[in-house]
Amino acid sequence: MSFDRISSAHLGTLWLILMVCASVASGAESDDALDREALVIPAPLGLDWCLARARSSNPGLARAIAYADAARYRIDSSGTLEDPRFAYEASNIPTGDFDFGSTPLSGHQFGLRQKLPVPGLLANRRTAARSGATSSRLLVDDEQVWVEGKVEAAWAELGFAQQARNITNRNIKLLRQLAETAEARYRVGNGLQQDVLRSQVELTALLQERLRRDEAISLAEADLIAILDLPIETVIPPIADLELISELPALGPLLSTLDESSARLHAARSKIDEAKSQVRVAELEGYPDFDFGVGYRVRKRVAGDPVSGDDFVSAGLTLRLPINRSKWRGRVAEKRALVRRAEATLRVDRSMLESTTRRAHAELVRASAEEALMETGLVPQARQSLASSRSGYEVGRIDFLSLLDSQVRLLDAELRLARARADKRRAFAMLESAAGEKLR
Repeated sequence: MSFDRISSAHLGTLWLILMVCASVASGAESDDALDREALVIPAPLGLDWCLARARSSNPGLARAIAYADAARYRIDSSGTLEDPRFAYEASNIPTGDFDFGSTPLSGHQFGLRQKLPVPGLLANRRTAARSGATSSRLLVDDEQVWVEGKVEAAWAELGFAQQARNITNRNIKLLRQLAETAEARYRVGNGLQQDVLRSQVELTALLQERLRRDEAISLAEADLIAILDLPIETVIPPIADLELISELPALGPLLSTLDESSARLHAARSKIDEAKSQVRVAELEGYPDFDFGVGYRVRKRVAGDPVSGDDFVSAGLTLRLPINRSKWRGRVAEKRALVRRAEATLRVDRSMLESTTRRAHAELVRASAEEALMETGLVPQARQSLASSRSGYEVGRIDFLSLLDSQVRLLDAELRLARARADKRRAFAMLESAAGEKLR
């Protein structure tokens, strides 16, 4: 009977646990479902949506913001005194009687101590922390600029991959039409068998090219999903038009204003200020500091006590003697070395940004010129050449190899135009990231 009651109790407890777990799992699934429903990706996918998503969800940017918050919270604690220390002591208790009423010296001793650093130490610690917080905040701005540049580059690369596949599909359709024309001419005795075989070879090559285009799309989607912190199962819609109409900025003004416009260089200078303040902190820490304490002893009235049981008050001062000067000289030398490192970091960052600005500007000039050349020259000419070649082939004025050559030229021209537009987007994004300012 007792066993049955215990088993019933265990079954009831187990049932309750299962119900709670099921409700928690159901709640988690519903939360995930709500998150999936809340994520609506527009089609076609524009750059503005991607940038907004990156500002709110990019993990690298979130990490920089959290680090800046930590540095900001560090300011208040760095410039304050250490907490005072309270002490209690049962003082001068005789071991024979073990009480507080046998001798005049026995009593309850209460104490309060406070460590007081050398003047200027806390102020310099606060200054160093404030410079570090400023540097971290500026690095958030710099990280956001670079994240936005990476987003646009990934978005443009995916757009090119999608356009390249569309161009390849159009050329596959066109080549199939040419192959049908070649087969029809061969059946009636006006064409050559090698034309039919050549068209089939070219068609197979284009089908293989489409496989590479599909792979490029998958890789570009993976990059964009990662930088936007999207769910791994996200289906990316077609990218909006990559064409960008904007004036090209001059290189000279970008380089001359780099020190003022770049958040990274401002952050590096704040790091130098922080390192210099840390040098002064290390120097001041090598000076003596002291602990000031006060005490109050509660006593009992004891026979023979000359002060008739009055309580005692005491005060004291403890001085730290930094006699090991080599230790403190080593700390100061370490902080001075960190100043040199911060100054070298500023030079490295400036050199890197200048190099990136020059390379991005050169790529932007090249891509813009190539886009104009392809858009106004080669692509229209290649289309006209293919149309003329098709008409000529159908009436027997040109051979099939010339027709295929015209088709290949059109494919190459359209791909180069799409590539130039994507490169222009990427170069503009990298130029803005390096310059630290919007140029469009």
